[in-house]
Amino acid sequence: MVDGKPASVPLRDLPAVARKLVAHFADNVAPCSLRPGESLRGDVTEVTVRCLRIAIHLLDSGELPSDADLADLRSSAAQWARAGFRLEYMLRIYHEGIRLGWELVSDRAREGDVMSVADASRLWMALLERVTVTATTGFVSELEVIRRERDVAAQELIAALLSGQDAASVARRSGLELADGYTVLAVSLARHPDERNPHVRPEVVARRTLRRVEVELEAICDGKHLALLGPEGGTVLLAGASTSPVVDDLRRRIETVAGVSVTVALVHASVPEVPAAAKQAHELLDLVRLLGRPVGTYGMHDLALEYQLTRPGPARQYLARVLDPLDDSPELVETLETHISHDLSRQLTARTLHVHANTVDYRLKRVSQLTGFDPTRPSGLRQLQAALIARRLEGLGADREFLAAQ
Repeated sequence: MVDGKPASVPLRDLPAVARKLVAHFADNVAPCSLRPGESLRGDVTEVTVRCLRIAIHLLDSGELPSDADLADLRSSAAQWARAGFRLEYMLRIYHEGIRLGWELVSDRAREGDVMSVADASRLWMALLERVTVTATTGFVSELEVIRRERDVAAQELIAALLSGQDAASVARRSGLELADGYTVLAVSLARHPDERNPHVRPEVVARRTLRRVEVELEAICDGKHLALLGPEGGTVLLAGASTSPVVDDLRRRIETVAGVSVTVALVHASVPEVPAAAKQAHELLDLVRLLGRPVGTYGMHDLALEYQLTRPGPARQYLARVLDPLDDSPELVETLETHISHDLSRQLTARTLHVHANTVDYRLKRVSQLTGFDPTRPSGLRQLQAALIARRLEGLGADREFLAAQ
């Protein structure tokens, strides 16, 4: 009782109170979703009326609602999740509604109502807890169902794209949007350091790492991507033509979240070109590994020469033999490789090899004398650089690697 009357009296004009509350929600909580005429506004009004009835019963009987009494709220929350309503908005609507309802009840209180209001406030807080848990559970459970449905649909779509099947039909059937073209990413995930911890199961660490990668991709791409990933990496399709800097930013963010090194090779493709682009992207990624390149983001423009040299033939065999005269002088090969990797800096090469700069000059001169190609001249440098790549590929058996991948 408040002011000599049942505490529920201010709530009993259900249509009027519901209109007031929903108008407040539309103005202060979710203005874009609760405009007059929006279907969701009617749903929110209906739920508001249900909550008012629950509140009236609570104040009149002193009994908290049962799970059965709150079942409709859970169902409504699931429908809102399915409609794309934000969890933040839903929770704020419930909390604002309960706050405003309490103000209507308590504003009439007088000095003699202290004990009655205190009792009612305890019930009201318990009601807030039950409503919040019920609605949140319904909302999150439905989001999980939606995520599983989308994951299945996304797996079907990426499988169709990568295999060259009718991806348009799969997209229509699943409700997913098919882009005009994709940036195809071949992704390599390094092992997490915790996998080497003898007290932790490696497969558990790998699963957690993969999950962090998937969650971060979802956050970055807002679900507008397709991924086929395992603990060691896999394939990701980004809608549209993403530039190398954009992809590298994505790669760095994934590295930070997952705690592992990530290497990415990218190729742009129209829908019909996706299978060939995926094959090419993974070949580029294999090439990065074979050549011992550092972690990063690579496109064909970074590896065009190396990629072409992976194709066996007389030209590559010739280039691989260019350095045969240096077989008895491994220090010359080391100096040549170091000199090239340091952008032809004599001083940096000398410091790296712990020799005098004059020694670097002497060794490069010997390379020129033995091979017939001068590493200090552009024409000779191009030949020697190609020869180093061809020699490494020949030695690593790159033909077998790429033939197996094909």
